[in-house]
This record gives sequence, structure tokens and C-alpha cells, in this order.
Amino acid sequence: MKDKFDALGVAIRAGVDPDNAAELVGLSGVKFTGAVLAMLRMPEKTATLLEEK
Repeated sequence: MKDKFDALGVAIRAGVDPDNAAELVGLSGVKFTGAVLAMLRMPEKTATLLEEK
């Protein structure tokens, strides 16, 4: 089960639709909370401007 959830997390962080990712890794029927990822990065161009300040 851990391997499936790890694979699900990788797929979601890669931008795969959560429901589709769950189906692909064998976890169809998983209910998602709607929470969003907390570790997001701005596009390189924008982040560079902020990091230079």
C-alpha cells in the first residue's frame, strides 16, 4: 500500500489528474480532500526576481 501511495504522490506532483493517477496506480475510489500542495515554486523567471531582493 505504501508503494502505491508513494507512486500516487509522485504522479500528482508531476501534474497528473489525481483521480486518473489513483486509477493508474491501483487506488481507484480514493477520496481526495481538495487540499493543495504546500510546496510550490514560482516559475524560474519570477522566482529569480524575488530571490535577487
